[in-house]
Amino acid sequence: MKNFHISLVATGLLASSALAGTAVASDYEITVTNITNGIHFTPLIAAAHTPEAFMFRLGTESSAELQAIAEGGDTSAMNDLLTSIGASVANGEGLVAPGQSVTLTINDAPAGSVFSLSSMLLPTNDGFFGVDSVALPEAGESVTLFSRGYDSGTEANDELVGSGAPGVAGFPAPPPVVASGTGTGGDGINTSAEGYVHVHRGVLGDLNPTGGVSDINAAEHRWLNPVARIVISRIGGGDGGTSADVSAVANLSGAVYSSSAVEIFWEPATSASGVVEAYRVTRDGETIGTFDALSLFNQGLAANTTFTYTVSAIDANGAVGEATSIEVTTNAQ
Repeated sequence: MKNFHISLVATGLLASSALAGTAVASDYEITVTNITNGIHFTPLIAAAHTPEAFMFRLGTESSAELQAIAEGGDTSAMNDLLTSIGASVANGEGLVAPGQSVTLTINDAPAGSVFSLSSMLLPTNDGFFGVDSVALPEAGESVTLFSRGYDSGTEANDELVGSGAPGVAGFPAPPPVVASGTGTGGDGINTSAEGYVHVHRGVLGDLNPTGGVSDINAAEHRWLNPVARIVISRIGGGDGGTSADVSAVANLSGAVYSSSAVEIFWEPATSASGVVEAYRVTRDGETIGTFDALSLFNQGLAANTTFTYTVSAIDANGAVGEATSIEVTTNAQ
């Protein structure tokens, strides 16, 4: 156990191996809105964890896990580390464009947990946004936060397109980011990594799409803080059990459209103590999100693969009904 604790200190997650608290666990819905003009967010990672742990701390050296997020949008190492210490973790999918929102659900967060979140800002070399160890709302309440852009201090801000690999200069430029106006052929800004996490001073950029000092478009990608609105709502309690007041959904079915796209459908559940407000959907045990619709279209899946989806209803009091499951297999290539 001593060696395990030392490894957590070295990576910036100061925590014991499990979350404390014996009170009833709770579920939370997190909606993040991109309030920038031209910056994309990489897939988010959110967690409810013990107060001794943290994803990042201003004024301190970045962990390797945060560096992977801030330089390339890779949340896998952070996910593995948080899971190993008993945190309740939720991961987003896909880029979040300016003006768009994404909703994540954290299930069964133990009492006494705090909340953290992070995601890379594109296009930047090692910019990210997030919140660090904030208090979670009580039952029936919600809290709205605004996040600044931060710099992990692990990479020089040369503002040139590159691989996005940790320790390698340059930022990744997937097609949606290129379409937002990133250029090529820049000479690069002469600077160095700061060595500690700090408030991002913003990109410089230029207006030359095929040269100049930067591959970032100053007219599109510069920003003034804050960059994101984060709404956290407590949507239910319990230890993962169900409520007799809420029924299971009816007639859960699935349709396969291709080797990478499926859709599931269900009929409304009922609640004896309140109106059913949303439906939680998981795929292979991981929450995709909560929705007020009666179907979910899911694409970008692996070919010739069987996925297990579950749907459970949530009423206005936060009670969660019994989950109903279905297996759907995508077509072969």
